[in-house]
Amino acid sequence: MFKSNKKSRTVLIAIAVILALSVTALGKTVSENAKLFYNNIKIYIDGAEIVPKDAVGNVVEPFIINGTTYLPVRAISNALCKDVEWDGKTQSVYIGKKDQTKPDNYLHKIQYNDYKAGNTVEFAIINGTITDYNGNTYTNGLVFDQLNYFGKVKDDEDKANVNISYPLNSQYSRLKGKIVIPKTINISSWAANLREGASSVDVWFYGDGNLLYKATNVVRSLPFSFDIDIKGVNQLTIKVKTNDASGDFAALTDLALYK
Repeated sequence: MFKSNKKSRTVLIAIAVILALSVTALGKTVSENAKLFYNNIKIYIDGAEIVPKDAVGNVVEPFIINGTTYLPVRAISNALCKDVEWDGKTQSVYIGKKDQTKPDNYLHKIQYNDYKAGNTVEFAIINGTITDYNGNTYTNGLVFDQLNYFGKVKDDEDKANVNISYPLNSQYSRLKGKIVIPKTINISSWAANLREGASSVDVWFYGDGNLLYKATNVVRSLPFSFDIDIKGVNQLTIKVKTNDASGDFAALTDLALYK
């Protein structure tokens, strides 16, 4: 039984473009006449009221059909911090990530909150390309120019050339990527005066001060792939160390973050 101040309208609706709280799967595309009841319905998520709006900011009011409450997809997905996508070819609404193999973010897109290195060490986001010793090309990630060589002692993180930290705020569960020693570098932020990639490199990954993963003696001949569990990590710290005096460059590429 609805309140006496309820409104009702008879309209032609496309079932596929709205999300019901209870869903009935339809095997065919249909349209039908329906009586919509608007009754000043309010929406609360975790106790906080949200005002549903469409893509251009217009308020979209929920309504009731035959006792079932219908809510606007975009407003609810935005309130839940989820992406929403309409696929017209398949007549499907996707809330959250459509392609589960696609990363949710990349580490190089997050602003680091701590960086420690010698005065002659610098790093850059790869805004061009780097190429490894096998001719493979990479277009994203971080490249390090480590001029302050600290010695040939491998697996000694106290001699790391670079220490860089990123705030993840427990948003992600996995970090995947590659450790690469570049043979050539072509990025706009650096002059093209590449000396030589390191003969080998060590890399350590820490989550909130705890060692998560280490890769030691990664050599020029192949990129080294890693897949690290970072569930619950607030701050990710990476340490990088080159192991020879003649070679300077190392890179972390394809640094994909998954929720």
